[in-house]
Amino acid sequence: MKYLLLILVSALSLSTYSQLDRKAIYAALASESKETVQKQLDGIQNMKETPEVKAFKGALQMKAAQFQKTAKEKLNLFNMGKKALESEIKSNDGNVEYRFLRLLIQENAPKQLKYDGNIEEDALSIVSGYSKLKESTKAAIESYAKKSASLKNLL
Repeated sequence: MKYLLLILVSALSLSTYSQLDRKAIYAALASESKETVQKQLDGIQNMKETPEVKAFKGALQMKAAQFQKTAKEKLNLFNMGKKALESEIKSNDGNVEYRFLRLLIQENAPKQLKYDGNIEEDALSIVSGYSKLKESTKAAIESYAKKSASLKNLL
């Protein structure tokens, strides 16, 4: 009975601490589908708040902002995501994947948001740290580099 309870508790905790599905998240960030982005955002909500989860959640929130109804809702959600992502980049300055998330958002954010101040430094960070990244992240970078103004000549 003790072992059964231990197995049950372990199984439940694994669902809460499951790893990010990078491929699905990057697909959502590249998507123009509100449902696709929201599905990934909903999935990440129940995960343990690690720096990685916070960074991805922030990027997804910024992407989801474009689907909000009013300008105020768009700006509020974008700023909430920006705060989360920027906080994780500040705490983990050498994390190349977080910088890729920011680059993705900055290159695609509306110009009036003036969220484009780190594109060059992030692109250089991505190029220099590319070899150390997970394969799923490398694949996302390679795919994005084809349409990125700052990465197309660097990779």
